[in-house]
Amino acid sequence: MSSMAGSPPHPLSLPEEFVLLSYLQSGRVHDDERTATACAAAELGGLALRRNLLVRVRKTRKLGIEFYRGPGEMELLDPGPTGLDRADALLAELVQATATAPQPVTARRWLRRRGSAALSPHRAALTERGLLHHGPAALSSPERGARDALIDAVRAAYDGSGPLDAHLLFLCELVGSAQLKRDFGLTRWRYRHVDDSGVPEPRLPEDLRDTFDALRMYVPSREE
Repeated sequence: MSSMAGSPPHPLSLPEEFVLLSYLQSGRVHDDERTATACAAAELGGLALRRNLLVRVRKTRKLGIEFYRGPGEMELLDPGPTGLDRADALLAELVQATATAPQPVTARRWLRRRGSAALSPHRAALTERGLLHHGPAALSSPERGARDALIDAVRAAYDGSGPLDAHLLFLCELVGSAQLKRDFGLTRWRYRHVDDSGVPEPRLPEDLRDTFDALRMYVPSREE
């Protein structure tokens, strides 16, 4: 995401942004499991944005509506280095898992396996940059200015008053999957509206759109 008022000088990664948004000023998150799974989804989404991987899903159409089915088989497109330590470490894990697994590695299984391990490196990175402050009783308070700037960007994307690129689109969808919309006062979702050509904005390759939809689908809901 591009820089914004109140944001740190270097852009945050997609999972770092999600983790920063997940922490309330009270120092807690709504749901540990859902937050961890969504963070792991953000990790894969970041790699998908870099075209390192895709999630292949089965799609069916009923009454004009597309439905996604299956656990989402992951396909590594480019396991080469990204230049980002945490992304490269994750890619190495995926390469190892793919090489040793008797069956194709699926996104659903990976997110369950990754679990809370996804949170630790990104919390540490935010803490190192002064964007997450550890307090008593294992509470972590987000830096208000950076978090508010992210919330403003998400709100602008939702109501159509600000830009919406592929990175911000997936961050917004993770916010919805993690059920944080109410906390940020989000209502109308701009992406569900189309431009004059009838194509949703931003225009994404179908395989990337499918990957986003599959990943957010695997984040557990509050009722589960």
